[in-house]
Amino acid sequence: MNPTNRPVHPVHPVHPVHPVHSVHPVHPAHRPAASLPAVVLLVAIALPGCIAVSKDAYQRDMIAMRQQQDWLEAQKKRVQVELIACQQKHKACVDVANTCARDKQELTDRLDSNQKKMDALAHSCGNCGVLLSNCEREQMALQAEIAKWRDKVAVVQGRMDKVQAQLDALRDSIARIKQRLAGLIAAGKLNVSIKNGFLVIEMQSDILFDTGKSELKAEAKSVLLELAAVLQQFPDRRFQVAGHTDPRGGDAINWSLSTDRAVSVVQFLIGKGGVAPNNLSAGGYAHYLPVAANDTPEGMRRNRRVEFLLMPNLTELLELAGVKED
Repeated sequence: MNPTNRPVHPVHPVHPVHPVHSVHPVHPAHRPAASLPAVVLLVAIALPGCIAVSKDAYQRDMIAMRQQQDWLEAQKKRVQVELIACQQKHKACVDVANTCARDKQELTDRLDSNQKKMDALAHSCGNCGVLLSNCEREQMALQAEIAKWRDKVAVVQGRMDKVQAQLDALRDSIARIKQRLAGLIAAGKLNVSIKNGFLVIEMQSDILFDTGKSELKAEAKSVLLELAAVLQQFPDRRFQVAGHTDPRGGDAINWSLSTDRAVSVVQFLIGKGGVAPNNLSAGGYAHYLPVAANDTPEGMRRNRRVEFLLMPNLTELLELAGVKED
């Protein structure tokens, strides 16, 4: 019995206890008002089978939760920076459209000016026919140029609308995924972030696999079933399952292990989770895409992970770039 609802260091190895780095955040409302270590120690002494919590363990738990809070705040700021970048791109497109509109107005003014000149020359010159013919040709050329600019403005506006639609759809997908995964995120079982323009759902390999193995743990399956239920709600989006390792074991082992782990997760999501096969792919990256330095056990633990990447729709991107399929 643990009144603080947090993982603790056991006095006797009766039951397995997760290491300090997997401690889940405790909501401030659930923290006891009195001195926590003293209360836990008294309860542990009074009740048979209870586990005592040292002051050092408590402090480590608090530090871990603060670090996780700092990390989440950093991710939030990163998403905000990327949103600002998208807004700046949108503003640039608007500026291009406004420039086209000004050019169109300038050409229209020039056309009106030439028409007035043509009328004046027709009344004041004996060679009105020649001058009129020249003016007519210039007018036709200007009208053709205006038509070209009008088409360019239409193309730019169409692409702006598509870019805005893509941004709206991406924001909606990110918000819905985070909302539906809120429980798992709060439990510390996975993280959601933006990396290199991709929405990434990250899960530590230690939750899913034993060391050096590619067979799923029994306790990992419930977490994957919750994730599968979320992925099923996005039938029009593709996800890649990417396996990563630490550098121990060498290239041959790590390439095979990272790929085999990704395939194991994909097969479970399809066979047990009910996710459509055409919405999933698997890839192994060995130890070549680390998220932390490999010079500490904690860094290597972070690098042993499985990621779920929300893949972009390449067809839509090619259309936005003006490239059409054959």
